[in-house]
Amino acid sequence: MNHSDNGTYEGMLPCDQNVFTDEQIDMRLMGNMPISVFGMFTNLINIVVFLDVEMRVQLVNHFLLALSISDLLLLICNFFFLIFPVIAMMSTRVDLHNAYPVALWHAYPLALTTQTCGVYLTVLVSVHRYLGVCHPFRAKRWVSGRPVKTAIVGSILFSVLINVPSWFELMIVPCYAKSFSQTINFLSLTPLQQHRAYNIIAKVIGYTMVMFIIPFMTLIFVNCRILVALKQSKHLRNMHSSKKSTTSRSMVMNQFRMLKNSKYADLFQTLTRMTGIQNFRSPSFLKTNSNSVRDRSVTLMLLAIVAIFLFCNCLAFCNNLIDILQREGFISIRQGVFEMSVEIANILISLNSSSSIFVYMIFSSKYRAIIKHWLGLEKRKQINGVALTTALAAQKALELSVLPDEVENRRRKSNVEKFAQLQNLRQPLCRQTSSHSDVRIEEEICQDENSDARRTSSRRKLLRFATVQ
Repeated sequence: MNHSDNGTYEGMLPCDQNVFTDEQIDMRLMGNMPISVFGMFTNLINIVVFLDVEMRVQLVNHFLLALSISDLLLLICNFFFLIFPVIAMMSTRVDLHNAYPVALWHAYPLALTTQTCGVYLTVLVSVHRYLGVCHPFRAKRWVSGRPVKTAIVGSILFSVLINVPSWFELMIVPCYAKSFSQTINFLSLTPLQQHRAYNIIAKVIGYTMVMFIIPFMTLIFVNCRILVALKQSKHLRNMHSSKKSTTSRSMVMNQFRMLKNSKYADLFQTLTRMTGIQNFRSPSFLKTNSNSVRDRSVTLMLLAIVAIFLFCNCLAFCNNLIDILQREGFISIRQGVFEMSVEIANILISLNSSSSIFVYMIFSSKYRAIIKHWLGLEKRKQINGVALTTALAAQKALELSVLPDEVENRRRKSNVEKFAQLQNLRQPLCRQTSSHSDVRIEEEICQDENSDARRTSSRRKLLRFATVQ
C-alpha cells in the first residue's frame, strides 16, 4: 500500500467523520447516559440485597436476582454500544477512535444477548406468579428450587444461542482518518448482514417473534389471568368479611345472652370461657391475613415490573415493525424522524432496566428493611440460619400435606391406625364392660375420625374450587 503526496493512502477508503447527528449526540449524552449510570448503581444495590440470606429463601427472588444481573449487564453493554462511541468521536485522541469500534463490536451481540435474557426472565417471573396465584396446589409441587434454577439457566443458554449470528454481522476494517493523518479502526457490515434472506429470516421473522410476539402475548395473557384471579379473590374476601361481621355480631349477641342468663357465681367462669374462645381464634386469623397481604404485595410488585416492561419496550416493537415495512417498501418515513424514535426507544429500554429499585422499595417490606439497616435507620433482627432452614422445611411439608395425593394417603393411613387402635380397645371392653374410661376413649376416637373426615371433605371442596379458578 503506497502513500501518495496528498497525505492519503491509495486503495483505502476515508473514515466517515459524521457518524452521529447532533440530535443523536444530545439524546445519548443528556438522556441515555445519566439513566444508564444511575441504573448500574441501583442494580448493584438490587444484586446485593437479593443475595441476602433472608431474601434468597423465596424462590421469586431468584428470578429477580437473575433479572437484576441481566439489567446491569445490559446497561454496561449499552454504554459501550451507544454512549462510548459518541464520546470517542467527539474526542481528539486517536486511541479512543481506535478503541470504540472494538468495544462496539463486542458490546453489540452482548447487548442483544442480555436484552433477550431480560425479556425471558420477565416472562418466567410472570409465569411463576401465575402458577402461584391461579394454580397454587400445583405450584407447591412443581415450583421448587431445582426447576427455578433450571429455568433461569435455560433462559440464559437460549439467549446466548439465539444471538450467536449477531457476532458475524459486524467487522472491523481499517480506514484513513484525515484529522489524524493515519489509519484507524472502523466498523463495517459483513456480507452476512447485507444478505437479504438473512435479514428476512433473522431480523424480520426471528427477531420479531422471539423478542416481541411470543413474550408480549405470553405476558399479556398471564397477567390478565392474574388480574382476574386477584379480582375474584378480592370479591371472595369481601364476601367472607361481610359474613364474618355478621357472625361476629351474632356471637356478640350470644355472649351477651350468656352473660345475662348466667348466675352471679358463674359469671367469672363464663367470662373466662368467652376470652379463651377469642384468644384461640385470633392468632390463626392474623396469620392468614398476614400471608394474604404478603402474597398480594408480591403479586402487585411483579405486575408493576411487567407493566413497566411492556410500556418501555412498546416503542421498540413499533420501531421494529416500521423498519420491516420500510425495508419491504410499504411505507416511507423521514430518516431523521425514525432515528429520533430509535433513540427514544433506547432511552426507554435503559429506563426499564434502571427503575426496578423503585418497585422493590414500594412493594417489598423486606427490601425496605435491608436498605434501612444499611442507612442506619432501623436495627435489623439477627436470623438463625439453621432455624430458618428448619422452618422452611416444615412449611414445605405442611403445604404438601394438603395436596390431593397427600390427603388421600394420610386419610388411609390414619384410618388403618385408628382401626387398629379401636380393635385393641374393644378387647378389654369385652372383658370389662363397666369401665367408663375405656368407653370414653372409644367415643373420643370416633369423634376424631368423624372430625378428620369432615376436614378431608372440606379440603376436597377447596381443591375443587381452586382447580375451577
